[in-house]
Amino acid sequence: MQYSVPQFTDVEDKLIGPLTLKQFLVVLAFGGLDLMFWSLLKFSIFFFLFAIPITLVGLGLTFARFNGRPVYGYLGAFISFVAKPQARIFKREEPNMVINFKKEKIKPVVEKISQVETESRLRKLAYLLDQKTEEEKELMGEPKNG
Repeated sequence: MQYSVPQFTDVEDKLIGPLTLKQFLVVLAFGGLDLMFWSLLKFSIFFFLFAIPITLVGLGLTFARFNGRPVYGYLGAFISFVAKPQARIFKREEPNMVINFKKEKIKPVVEKISQVETESRLRKLAYLLDQKTEEEKELMGEPKNG
């Protein structure tokens, strides 16, 4: 049985004429603001001073696109950008450490290693280092000693 795969999932449905639901709500909100200014200021110069910019902002938010996305999609990011402080100040905080200045005698713990054991370790190290230098000389093409 074959199933149809949905395509164009990023395209919103047109609900009210050529407008999506979000676009319609934005137009409705800014139209309500214009209606409020008309009811307060009637048909005066002050009405036009307030209503024209609000209408342009509303139409811009509704129909404008930036980078293929509607402008109202960027509104939340813009508000959070404006609300947060932009200056980053690094303030180093000293760690809260309690230092105990009581003097106590420290008993040194020293293991006594016999002289013979140290000499045998030194001989082993010297032998290993000598072997390494002989191998290096061979690789460099120098003649062996001996």
